Amino acid sequence: MKREGNWQAGFTLWELLLVLSLMGILFTLPAPHFNSAANQVRTQVNLANVQKIEGAAQLYRIDVGTYPSSVTDLMNVREGVSGWRGPYLRKIPVNPFDSAQSYQIDTLGQVK
Repeated sequence: MKREGNWQAGFTLWELLLVLSLMGILFTLPAPHFNSAANQVRTQVNLANVQKIEGAAQLYRIDVGTYPSSVTDLMNVREGVSGWRGPYLRKIPVNPFDSAQSYQIDTLGQVK
């Protein structure tokens, strides 16, 4: 088949822009669902961390007789503490919502 004139096969700029904008819209629609799934995972990880720390605090209380004053007491023996059979945690859990914020234990062994 012979081409007539200066005609060239291809897409126009408008067709490309239309396709790109439709692709952008289609790819941004599921984004809120991924964010809510990520928040659910962070919530579950936080709950697991709290349960792990509180369980370790209970074991600490059984061995030592009092609750630890901080999460680091579950990893390292404090001077003057007798009956310590730790470490009660392998590593200190990281807060999934804010890694700079560490977990705190109150006087009843509950995570605040």
